[in-house]
Amino acid sequence: MENFFLQKFEAIGFDADDTLWENETLFHNSINHLKKKLNNNPNNVEQELLEIEKKNIPYYGYGIKGFILSMIETYIKLSDKKIDIEDIEEFLDIGKKMLLEPIKILPGVESVLGLMSKSYVLILITKGDLLDQERKIDKSNLKLYFNHIEVVPEKDEETYKNILKKHNIDPKKFLMVGNSLKSDIIPVINVGGKGVFVPSKISWDYEEVDFNFKNKGCVRLKNISSLKCYL
Repeated sequence: MENFFLQKFEAIGFDADDTLWENETLFHNSINHLKKKLNNNPNNVEQELLEIEKKNIPYYGYGIKGFILSMIETYIKLSDKKIDIEDIEEFLDIGKKMLLEPIKILPGVESVLGLMSKSYVLILITKGDLLDQERKIDKSNLKLYFNHIEVVPEKDEETYKNILKKHNIDPKKFLMVGNSLKSDIIPVINVGGKGVFVPSKISWDYEEVDFNFKNKGCVRLKNISSLKCYL
């Protein structure tokens, strides 16, 4: 692992949701509520919701608003369209409560950012609904540690190429830190950078992919605080 960090990085990118602050728990709790409402349904509620979310991403993008619309659609489908105004109001209230939840910074994040910001260009790269992501960034009080903030609709190879080109960063000198192999690690490796995978306690099934950790472009750390031992 030490050899991985021997190269000189100039810029470090950080994912936001479930890397800097807790996020997926909100979705997990809401899914549990949906499952309770469909308690007697023989279908796999989570799987049905996931498939509907996948179908809707091109229309709604990522985030709470699209998630709530997908929840409503899932309920309509699995309840044989037995949905009423009270049900819709209930789902909308869940979404509003999710949007108003306080930001819970994960352990070690501020000390890592404080230390890294002294030696590297830091870029916050997050995908999702612009208003919601900007709200979370503002409420987190972490903006002061970052040189650049990028809220993007998708995190793929083209996105990372554009960000690195925009800020004149050599991909070979770029390191991305995040909890999603699909969004934070694999596309960065594919454009020539390196990745640090820090798994979260709860993850979204949509982001799950197979990955060979023998790949020299990525290392896995138990927590974000471990970064201080290497950089």
